[in-house]
Amino acid sequence: MRSVRKDPGGEVDEERLVRLVARGDRAAFEELYRRTAPWMAVRLRRRCADEQIVAEVMQETYLAVWRAAGAFAGAAVGGSAVGWLWTIAARRLVDAFRRRAHHADPPSAAALPGAAPAAEDEAL
Repeated sequence: MRSVRKDPGGEVDEERLVRLVARGDRAAFEELYRRTAPWMAVRLRRRCADEQIVAEVMQETYLAVWRAAGAFAGAAVGGSAVGWLWTIAARRLVDAFRRRAHHADPPSAAALPGAAPAAEDEAL
């Protein structure tokens, strides 16, 4: 594995890493993941207690980063790389919640508070 080239100050910021990822630099992607995955996982866990969903969202997020790094506009539009990453992750989390709600069984009418039993149920 080759290392990511550093600037004269010795540090490569996340925006530069995203730009390198856009060019297919695997080492830059690994470095970006190493730097951002821990805090991303913490932020996702604060919003979702289901570890499986958090793991899926993490995977979907970094796959999206790999695929769409070229679309990152960055500081040119007042954004930051970590803000961009979090936006992707937050949207993936919302999508996961929607999928979960879509696949969940709807509550029965009897389970709803204040619901009157159906006439058929009373007749039986």
